[in-house]
Amino acid sequence: MEGLKPGWQIKGIYNEACASEGHCPYYFGRDKEGGCRYFMAFRIKEGRVNDVDLSGITVVYLGDLPHSTFGEVLEKGSEGAIYISDHATPVQRKVLDILAVNSLGGGGLMQRVIGVKYAKINIEEGKDTIHIKMPSGEMKMHLTKSHDGNPVSLENPTMPFLSNVKTAHTPFWNWSDYNRHFDYKNRCGTWADFVMMDTPR
Repeated sequence: MEGLKPGWQIKGIYNEACASEGHCPYYFGRDKEGGCRYFMAFRIKEGRVNDVDLSGITVVYLGDLPHSTFGEVLEKGSEGAIYISDHATPVQRKVLDILAVNSLGGGGLMQRVIGVKYAKINIEEGKDTIHIKMPSGEMKMHLTKSHDGNPVSLENPTMPFLSNVKTAHTPFWNWSDYNRHFDYKNRCGTWADFVMMDTPR
């Protein structure tokens, strides 16, 4: 299978909800008893990989982090499933089959992929809200505001590909597929910009 050619870069919006009621301890390099779970979406706004334009593609990761320490998270990553916009063309899919598993939320973050599916991913976005729906899962979130009406920001995140990181509230998120059933209400969320690119070895 053809790999990813050097020089690729993609940019977009990152939305993530997890199982923590407060902001996820992993963002602060802390441990979390019992591990965590997540609904993580990369909405690609611009960028080319292997000379293929991927603008307008969304990739969603539903994962389980069965690790109680931050060190284990970094070493072992998570396991779960990947869902990709079904409007991707055959040429885009050839690239996405590799990119989604080896980069974005795959690779170091999701080290064990139990399945990859192309699915209808419906996104409804307001000024400060996002609602993502697909056949096996759904997530809704809105930005957390401070007393002055501005979003609450998080500086120096543990994930280096993120910038302009803002906290969010997730009224609900759920997932049911591959014999896994996650259903959470009133959990934390993250809303940020992301840039992914090839890194020289």
